[in-house]
Amino acid sequence: MENRTAAPRGKGLRATAALAGLLVPFTAGGCAVGDAIGGVVGGGADIPAKARTTAPPPPPTPALTQAEAKVALALYAKRSNAVHRRLDARLASSVYTGSSLQMEIAKYRVFKANRVRIPQSRYGRTLAAAPLFSAHPKWFFAAMTDRGDSPAVRDLVVLVQDRAGGPWRAAYTPLSTRKVTGALAPGVDVADNPAVVPAGDTSLGTAPGQVSAAIADVLNQGSRSPHKRIFVLPDWARERYRALREDRKVFGRNGWTGTAAYAASRAPVYAVRTKSGGALVWTAVELREDFRHTGRGNGITWEHDSWGDLLKPTTGRSKVNRSLTTVERLELAAYVPPKGRGRIQFLATRWAPISITGR
Repeated sequence: MENRTAAPRGKGLRATAALAGLLVPFTAGGCAVGDAIGGVVGGGADIPAKARTTAPPPPPTPALTQAEAKVALALYAKRSNAVHRRLDARLASSVYTGSSLQMEIAKYRVFKANRVRIPQSRYGRTLAAAPLFSAHPKWFFAAMTDRGDSPAVRDLVVLVQDRAGGPWRAAYTPLSTRKVTGALAPGVDVADNPAVVPAGDTSLGTAPGQVSAAIADVLNQGSRSPHKRIFVLPDWARERYRALREDRKVFGRNGWTGTAAYAASRAPVYAVRTKSGGALVWTAVELREDFRHTGRGNGITWEHDSWGDLLKPTTGRSKVNRSLTTVERLELAAYVPPKGRGRIQFLATRWAPISITGR
């Protein structure tokens, strides 16, 4: 039987790189080594109404100092490299959290079975910034240039600290394969201590909490989606729309019935104000497929160009003949402009199948 449509290809699918020796300090003036920072939308930066009426909150301070950032990034670099060398799911929780932890653990099972290695990274120039918070959890963002790849790529990492003295762990690690030169993108810059953007911010063309649902609709419907006009659609979006249609055809031709569609992920959304009045947003969408064999036609296989057989490491067999349920996640970093001032641009992506079951 022909293979099920493969997952996306190319450097956008590079396994999350480890961090090796960077340590470029914050500097004043936005994207010069002060770049972007994410915060969970509606998260710890908000002060409950009751608290506001009974006592003033403590003065907000940057999420961390320059010296603390150096330590956090050094530890992240060392531990990430170690985890990736071992493909150790248990140790991953000391380096990753949230969406990134789910994606890392899912990959390790496949990589171990298929003998896929994660390349060690050599990080150089780093753009970073820390927003102001009055309480935990706190977040900061680092755009890390990895010269271990050729050409160099950049990871847009959101690092979260849940409690005072706790570890800084990566919650999002989308990857940009654009040429690494200065700022994150033309016209996209932030202050060293930017503000966290609320989920329903009406000053933006699309609120941060709505971005994932809007792009999911475009990936499902293509040009028929009313949301298509709000995005500058990259090649991967068009490829994913075509791949979804092909998936449905492959299953249907071979006697399978079920559903396949993109949806907004439940992973937290992080957003930060840019100097333009727009926002940098970290969010995720998921492709959810659930199919059952009707008793006629062939079974289903699933091979990835770089990762190899995706079914055997997770289901125990290379072909499933009765059922297949999968969840693939695509982490996204996007620039959302102010209302009436352009379209949403995607700056970075990261993909992994976080759940595969079948028989």
